[in-house]
Amino acid sequence: MDEKDTRLAGYNQCTLGTETGPQTIIVRQVVGAAEEQKVLDIHVVVPDRKPAIEQIVDVFVKDVCINCVDVIHNKVIVRGEFEIKAIYVAYLPDQPVHAVEIKHFKWTQDIEIPGARRGMDADANVIVEFVDYDVDCHSRAYKYKYGDNDCDGSCNDHHHHHDDCDDDCDDDCDNHHDDCDDNDHHHHHHRWTREFDVSVVLKIVAKVMADRQVQIGGTSTMPTQPKG
Repeated sequence: MDEKDTRLAGYNQCTLGTETGPQTIIVRQVVGAAEEQKVLDIHVVVPDRKPAIEQIVDVFVKDVCINCVDVIHNKVIVRGEFEIKAIYVAYLPDQPVHAVEIKHFKWTQDIEIPGARRGMDADANVIVEFVDYDVDCHSRAYKYKYGDNDCDGSCNDHHHHHDDCDDDCDDDCDNHHDDCDDNDHHHHHHRWTREFDVSVVLKIVAKVMADRQVQIGGTSTMPTQPKG
């Protein structure tokens, strides 16, 4: 056997990896994750510069975002914002379509995650699960949404209709006699409105993560729990 063969015979390829010893690496582990629902009831008022509402066409939430996620003891605080936009038919003779918006509506939600500690990293996301609107039952918008039904017994009071006409029919009402017609067999009176309520349900999911040093090689094994 020549000199080259002798060197190869002493070279143990199977033990090359173990000769370097255990290696230390950083592993990102999830401490915990949880989700919560955020229910919001928002009162919307149409500005005076815009016409009143005859009928609401649609209400939706857009530009939903998370601004920051803070970790405290056993809890995550998630802050965000969104915009509300309502499309409606205006209470004008030609019934133009208008929109009213609420921008940068802020919300905050706390989510309990056992094991969370200050200094840990956290992440969160949010989705809109539900959006709906409601209006005063005496308004035209209510009639268009729910039908020409009484919202309570007071709507059937003939004298009550006269009070509504006196209080709510002004010079801008071109159809005054139609709105306050007492000859309607159902005796219903519906007026325009500038206010409505929007219900929004958000689902927020958050998770907390932490780094841990672990050793690979030798007899070390991967940890099953993050370092507290």
